[in-house]
Amino acid sequence: MNIKKELDEIILLINKNYFLIAHDKTEDLWREYKNNKNTRTESFILKAFVNAFAFFELISMQRYEHADKIWQLFKKYEPLIDELNSINILEYKNIQELIYKKRRKRKYDNTRF
Repeated sequence: MNIKKELDEIILLINKNYFLIAHDKTEDLWREYKNNKNTRTESFILKAFVNAFAFFELISMQRYEHADKIWQLFKKYEPLIDELNSINILEYKNIQELIYKKRRKRKYDNTRF
């Protein structure tokens, strides 16, 4: 499945720090992908992103312990970005890069990671 349009919209949301909306949109895509046997494996990439966006929301609520646990779920599935052959790989790479960029930025904003 080609979900380029939806992923491009999610990239815009991340750039604006709208992590909750990005989370919800990505979760909808994840549900669609996980229920299709042809895209089930790829759904775990979307699951990784869902967790990354939840991480940012938890940090904003100063729920650091929960955020750390959610970050580990992101890290668990993140390697699939490099392992799977997908028509969406460029968008996945862009989202991955933005997640780390936002995480580094927040590290210097006196939040605890």
